[in-house]
Amino acid sequence: MTYRAAVQTAAPGEAEQVRELPLAGPEDVDELVSLLAGDEVHTATVHDGEEDPALDVQVHGEYGYLLYAGDELLGYSVGDPDSPALADVSEAQFPAGSGVPLEVFRAALLEFVNTGGGAPESVGWQDALDD
Repeated sequence: MTYRAAVQTAAPGEAEQVRELPLAGPEDVDELVSLLAGDEVHTATVHDGEEDPALDVQVHGEYGYLLYAGDELLGYSVGDPDSPALADVSEAQFPAGSGVPLEVFRAALLEFVNTGGGAPESVGWQDALDD
């Protein structure tokens, strides 16, 4: 399986575009994390296909945010209680406390890609339907 990230980018004053980034290993995940930490990238969806499990991901400051959508779970990562909500800047409506440190975020991305799309066990999960 080859996972890819559909990365949404927009330079100031330009329309949003989607760039496909293959995720075959740690170097690709590092590139994605760097892109997400930049000013022109808003969010990405990591998946293998339309019907497969997916991770919606975003970086905001020192935190990475994850929303897992699969057969076993629709859930937000459980993160630092001090991480802010991204309701105003994210379609995923990440709640406060769902941002994880970037090293944990990177590990969760690698785990998702390397385990065939299972919910990463390197983070805790809270049911998105309970919000």
